[in-house]
Amino acid sequence: MQSAPPIKLDLLINLQTEAAEHYFEVRDPGKFAEVVALVATATARDVDAAVKGAYQASLIWREVPVAERGRRLLEAAEAMKAIAGELGITLAREQGMLLAETKRDVANGVQAIREAVAISAAFLEADIHEDGESLIRIEKAPIGVIAAIIPWNAPMGLAMGKVGPALVCGNALVVKPSPFAPVALTQALQLLAGFFPPGLINVINGDGEAGPALSRHALVGKVSFTGSIATGRAVMAAAAGTVKNIALELGGNDPAILLDDANPDEVVPELVKRIFPRSGQVCYAVKRIYVPQALHDRFYDSLCATVDQFQVGYGLDARSTLSPVNNQHQFNYLQGLIERTRAAGGDVRELGSKVDADTWRDGYYLRPAVISRIAPNAEVVVAEQFGPVIPLIPYRTEEEALQMANGTEHGLASSVWTGDFERGLQLAKRIQAGVTFVNSHARTSLGDRHMPFGGVKQSGIGRGRTTIGMAEYIEYHAISLNKKNLTNFQATP
Repeated sequence: MQSAPPIKLDLLINLQTEAAEHYFEVRDPGKFAEVVALVATATARDVDAAVKGAYQASLIWREVPVAERGRRLLEAAEAMKAIAGELGITLAREQGMLLAETKRDVANGVQAIREAVAISAAFLEADIHEDGESLIRIEKAPIGVIAAIIPWNAPMGLAMGKVGPALVCGNALVVKPSPFAPVALTQALQLLAGFFPPGLINVINGDGEAGPALSRHALVGKVSFTGSIATGRAVMAAAAGTVKNIALELGGNDPAILLDDANPDEVVPELVKRIFPRSGQVCYAVKRIYVPQALHDRFYDSLCATVDQFQVGYGLDARSTLSPVNNQHQFNYLQGLIERTRAAGGDVRELGSKVDADTWRDGYYLRPAVISRIAPNAEVVVAEQFGPVIPLIPYRTEEEALQMANGTEHGLASSVWTGDFERGLQLAKRIQAGVTFVNSHARTSLGDRHMPFGGVKQSGIGRGRTTIGMAEYIEYHAISLNKKNLTNFQATP
């Protein structure tokens, strides 16, 4: 039975909501019968109108002082915070995650905007170099129109991690949410847009037509994409025709290496927290564990006992500690992956309990699986599972563990677990990843301020967060003044 009428979401172009010819359904991944929303499907013509509006807005916005840009962003963030509870519930219904996780995602979005404003003034100051002959100014200019393409697994935090720096640097935005979680994000962006001039924030939804049209549009100066490696390649191909700038945060298959001086009983509870958030649907969640052969059985028993405590159920049910996966494609892939792993001889233990067995088939529910006795190059090890599945691989030497950890196309995040900090640091420096944690596998408040996030190899191009991430949203403009050919020259402060 439908708990509430579906929300209807139109396109947002030039601060006007625009109806579309077609709308697509967004259904609750934990209750298939419930239609959460009807969402406008953008055409290439809609994309063109949004981009052109953003381009005109960017010409005005780039002249607005940085302090004023930041002030408006902070006001918008406060307004978003005021409706965080409603956004969290809507996101849980469309995305399938636990309510605590969706609330955290909304809070992360608010924080990402605030962080961008906090570092913007100092970052956007020109760099000046001078000698007796010349003066060089390195200006940081807006790019123009940013196309932000957002995934479904953490849409609020990831979107605002693009919106904040893009706007404070003087750009305009066309945002395309994922069709698997467009509702709460579109509502948040519609709210934020009211704090800015028309055209500065535009929202288009859709799938097959809208994304490519946005990536290849000649007036888009940069595409900032977060999602899978396969889609990232398509974005690169579409953007190549106009040789535009791109930033890609792509998939991860993040290894955790347990060293022989670590205590499995201490490590396991922390690791489980970092394997299964959002039912394992996190780009930098732990996705494979390498453990010394001598510790394997003890670690395996402790891991299985801990994972078996999960209660798998509906995201808005307070009894649930693990929720369904988001969509049918991912559900089918994970089921097939488990079947293929068993067929290859892997020991698959599906653990945890069903909160409500009677409604189990009404959603994309999976029990968490711990896998052992599998080859180091098995699909479940080298592919990104993106679900509640974790393989455990024994190793004999530290060098062997390092080679296996580095032996995939991925290089997003990683972690080392040890009782010796210096030993952990030295191993961390040899891991091929954009981020490596020692004795943790989670971002911290200090990390949010000082640790850029992104991947190497096929896990992406570019970085997010900090001033390094903010640099993704500007163009460097070098201006050289020849002092010898000028009279009454005075250096500009």
